[in-house]
Amino acid sequence: MQPIQTARLRLRPFEDADEEAAFGFFSDPEVMRYSLNGVHTSRKQTEECILTNMHRQERTGYSIWAVIEQSSGDLIGMCGLAEFRHGIEGTDLAYRLRRDRWRKAYASEAGLGTVEHAFTALRIDRLFGLVEPANVASARVLEKCGLEPVSRRKILGREAFVFEAMRKDWLWQQF
Repeated sequence: MQPIQTARLRLRPFEDADEEAAFGFFSDPEVMRYSLNGVHTSRKQTEECILTNMHRQERTGYSIWAVIEQSSGDLIGMCGLAEFRHGIEGTDLAYRLRRDRWRKAYASEAGLGTVEHAFTALRIDRLFGLVEPANVASARVLEKCGLEPVSRRKILGREAFVFEAMRKDWLWQQF
């Protein structure tokens, strides 16, 4: 996969060397507050997460990718695509950023790049995102990325809004 380039970010598949930087945000309770997978309490969890995404990338052509800030070269988070099998058909758009990079519109920028890649290069028909009702900032990110709220349901025992975007609708809006 060629990295996805945005104005300030580069999204690329995770590499083994990303483990330390990724553990930094995966182990942060505030960053992972709304994660269905919870906080990583060991580097082994982060290593397994990275390996899972490396294998997903090989198998499907997409995964959760490392988000690199172009100006610093730092790994500042993750954003990408996966099928988490939460009983919802489609491909999940997921993202997390280091706290020191919040409120810079990086999540929206990474998400927009991912959505465009999903609908053009990968030709995925449906994307969805899950957001707990209290996570207003994440709901705004999904809306900025073109996803709309369509339902509310329990996912792994937690209330969540389901947002979605359809490829055909997204393509139509590009004209």
